[in-house]
Amino acid sequence: MDSDSTPKTTRRALLRRIGLAAGLSYVAPGLSALGVARASGSSGPSGPSGVEPRGSDRNPTHTRRQQAQRRRPAAPNVVPEILILLGAEQSLTPAVEAGYRVLDEADSGGLSGRLARLGLPGGRTIEAALAELAQLIPGALADENHLYAPDDFTCTGEDCAAHAMIGWSGWPSAMAPRIGMIDTGVNVDHPTLSGQKLTVHQLDLADRAAAGRQHGTAIAAMLIGSVAGRVPGLLPYAELIAVEGFHRGATGEVADAFSIIRGMDILLTESVSVINLSFSGPANTVLERMVIRADVAGVAMVAAAGNGGPGAAPAYPAAWGQVIAVTAVDASAQPYRQANRGPYVMLAAPGVNVWTAASVSGGRLRSGTSYAAPFVTASLAIERMRAPDLALSEVTQSLFDCARDLGEAGFDDTFGYGLLSAPAQCNAENAELFSVSGE
Repeated sequence: MDSDSTPKTTRRALLRRIGLAAGLSYVAPGLSALGVARASGSSGPSGPSGVEPRGSDRNPTHTRRQQAQRRRPAAPNVVPEILILLGAEQSLTPAVEAGYRVLDEADSGGLSGRLARLGLPGGRTIEAALAELAQLIPGALADENHLYAPDDFTCTGEDCAAHAMIGWSGWPSAMAPRIGMIDTGVNVDHPTLSGQKLTVHQLDLADRAAAGRQHGTAIAAMLIGSVAGRVPGLLPYAELIAVEGFHRGATGEVADAFSIIRGMDILLTESVSVINLSFSGPANTVLERMVIRADVAGVAMVAAAGNGGPGAAPAYPAAWGQVIAVTAVDASAQPYRQANRGPYVMLAAPGVNVWTAASVSGGRLRSGTSYAAPFVTASLAIERMRAPDLALSEVTQSLFDCARDLGEAGFDDTFGYGLLSAPAQCNAENAELFSVSGE
């Protein structure tokens, strides 16, 4: 159960430790005091978030969990599919006649064409199928229909002051940007989302079962959770357009490139200023084209850098140049041990032991680059509203310029430009505008 009995001195000590005790006009109640909100079912605090314990301090529960993960059987095989983009005059008939099965189709306004998911004929590899389709339908853009997974892990233990860490002090009701997200299902009846400005679009997933509502509800709550609830959001007065595009696949909850493109089509039509993409997967040529179209349209995109670990390959969509890739750090500004690294990482934000909504009610602690991305999404949305005449590239650069350098001096592969600074911290001259006024 949640408790409000933690002494205020604990909170002050924490804020002094991170240098934010003075001038903090609002800190979300569920994120402001140690020991306030514990994950459901947790029996005690976790170790230093994101840092592997050493020697006698090693957490035996964590070690057993790692050993259990190593003993897990291999994931079931995923049946590969082809994603193809057809022009106005092109037809799937040649592919069908060659044995390809049309699994789903959808028009894409953003790509000015028609998308299709194709099942492969027996004995065809992806490489052979792509070569064959290039001959059957010249000029069509095709790739494997890659899968993308949420970048999150459930945490246990005591919460951290993630808002305070970057100087986030809340926003008055006048600051109400229009934000988009593509994710798993969202529980619109969760107490922290009930009554908020939330529109949910559930994609038609054809014959596939919709994903659960845990990850999507958590991200939505981080962005617009009610300030009156136990899981307050970064921008409680903002309007959120959420697209539920994930399904239950052989390897867990995933979204394919086909669904992500359809989701981006919806969000471009809805005229959002920023799109939050808290998931990652491989590069995909058709999805990349959609990302480029969104960028040309002036829509900002923020994505999780990935949880593959320091030696992992670049994760997409984060690694495309049009997207801001966000890594996660813990309360001590140390890198999340499972976060990807590389020159595509642009910013760091709190993403270890972050208190956010559980799928049904209440909240829990979670970690992953998924939970770092919303901090940048919210900051970018505010900056775009504050300076509507600035080009997107200028607004983005302002976030980079204001970041607090971490690790090696200057830009690096671990933290990018450094730890995100909330707009009010970066724009001191506008502090009065951005302070909570009781609205």
